[in-house]
Formats: sequence, structure tokens, C-alpha cells
Amino acid sequence: MLRLTPFLGLVAAALACAQGEPLPDLPDPLGRAGMMAAVLREADGREVIVATGGTNFPDKPVWQGGQRKFHKEILKLSRQDGAWAWRKIGELPEGLGGAAFCPTPKGDGLIIAGGAAADGHRASVWLIGLDGKVTRFGADLPQPRAYAGFAAANGNLIVIGGSAHPDATETLPTLTSLDLDAPGGGWRTTDADPSYGRIIPLVGTGPNLLFWAGGCSLSAKDGKPFRDYHENLAFQSSLDAGNRFHGLPHALAGAAGPGVATRTHLFFVGGDDGSQYGQPHETNTGLTRRILAVEFESLEVTDLGEWPHPVAVAPLLRLGDDLVTVSGEIRPGVRTPKLTRWPIPAKYR
Repeated sequence: MLRLTPFLGLVAAALACAQGEPLPDLPDPLGRAGMMAAVLREADGREVIVATGGTNFPDKPVWQGGQRKFHKEILKLSRQDGAWAWRKIGELPEGLGGAAFCPTPKGDGLIIAGGAAADGHRASVWLIGLDGKVTRFGADLPQPRAYAGFAAANGNLIVIGGSAHPDATETLPTLTSLDLDAPGGGWRTTDADPSYGRIIPLVGTGPNLLFWAGGCSLSAKDGKPFRDYHENLAFQSSLDAGNRFHGLPHALAGAAGPGVATRTHLFFVGGDDGSQYGQPHETNTGLTRRILAVEFESLEVTDLGEWPHPVAVAPLLRLGDDLVTVSGEIRPGVRTPKLTRWPIPAKYR
């Protein structure tokens, strides 16, 4: 036993190093916003990240009339020869962004529902396997839906709000959910409720808790969609349900998410505070870098400091004991290829 101790110590040190080492950039130097991603497990138990979709402006910036491109590559990030590396493993049927997503209950696939494509929003639901194979997964959404809030809980994918088409001047005021173990049974949709009617809200789940906050409502202004940013939160639990107007420290939408649950808290990163909404893209610096933790029982929101860079509309994942953002926007129209890793403080894990 004594002879094994140094060896085990080296193994533990190597694993700690692997857990904390920087992750490679997305293999697209422009980065992408609105990707779909999940931490999955290979058959041997190794954690990998599968990511797909997203949008950017490859020809020229949006403020110079650049056209948005919707991507369809399916990428896997795994450790190869002792280092993290990306490789392409497949393609979606078409480019998509802003879809709801979650891992399968067994952690062996990525489910994506709805989303935006180049010519409109979608209702289709897809399953991406660890090998990159894409198959239909159960019933389509009741209607096209993109930029919704979403989270997985108790074997269900829950989708809140969103919009039905690119030029929508109102949000979808419903919650809909799919049993991931019986997807053929279709989606179960609530009656209309104004508290559900948001795009890109912060959504997460905890023990017997569904939480959604912030986001934007939509209206028409000069014939175009206009966003109204919110700070209020709403919740449903096994004991209570309700709304709080001053839920977040300030208005916020599009934070990296869905919320990552730890033993006691939900985490969100960054987002758009709306303070510079409507200003020219080239001068807009309104995206934030705050790290927010929401306590399950009290719903108290704690600011834990700054992410290394602004980020919005990006997947937020838990890899080991770290939070990871996958690409995303750093200011409107500008993306980052970075995968940024931040250790969750021990007392929150």
C-alpha cells in the first residue's frame, strides 16, 4: 500500500491538472453565438463536449451590412493524446441557432428543439449521438419556437417563451415540455400566462424548483420588433409559485445558460443588460461579465464577480467542478471563439 501512495498522488495531480487546464478555442476564429452544447459521457466514462450550430457574420460585420450565417457542423471536444482537441463528427440537416437543448437523461446524446434557421424558425426536434449521427427525436414542437428559455428537469425538457418567427412583435406566452423517456407522447403545453412571454430569459431548475427571470418582451415600434428588458423573476416549486419584480440586480437577458445547478445554487454568466439597446452595433458595449448565483431556497441572487470577458447567448456547462462558456457574443454582432473555464467555489459545489 505504501508503494502505491506516490503513484496515486501523481494520478490525482494529473487529473486535477486535466480538470483545470484551459480548453482550446472553437475551430472558427470568428466564434459563434447561439450554439447548442452539452457535456456528455463516452462509454468509458470520459466527459466530452458536443457542440453544434450557432451564427456569425463571416463576410463583413453586421454594421457594414454583413449577412448572418447559420452553421450546421457538429463538433466534439475530447482529450486526445493527453490534450483537449476539437474534431468535426457530423452535420445538422441545416444551420440552426437559438434552439432549446439538453443532454439525454443517460448523458449519451444532445437533444435540440426548435431554433432559428436562415429562412425562419423551426419546430423540429433532433437527437445528436456521440458519433455525430442525427435522428428525429419524438414529436415536433407544437409550433416553431426560437430564442426561448429552457432547462432539463426530472427527465423533461422544459421550454419557456420564445418567438414564432424572426419578425415577431410578440412572444409566445406558454411553457411546453417533453418527456425525454417517452418523446413520442408529444409536448405538453400550458395555457397562456404573461410571465412566460419572454425571449432569451434566464432559466434553470433545482430540487423541486423551476426558475425563470429577466429576458425581453416584444412589441412593435416603427413597424419593427422592439425589446423591453426585464429584471423580475418567476418561480414554481413543490411548495409555492409566484413573481418578484426585483429578482435580478438589474435587467438582464441572454445570459450564458441554461442555469447550471450545484448543490445549493443556480449559476448564470454574463448577458445583455439592455443599457445600450438601440445604439449602433459598432459602439455598443452593453454586454456584461457578471457571475450570478441564485440560492434555491431563498431565491437570493449573489454576484460572485466577473467572468474573464463579456459573454451572451452562449451555452453554460459544468465540466468537472468548473463552469464553461462555449463561444458566444462579446458585444452585439461580435463573437468570441473562446471556451472559458472558471472553478466553482468549493462552498457552492
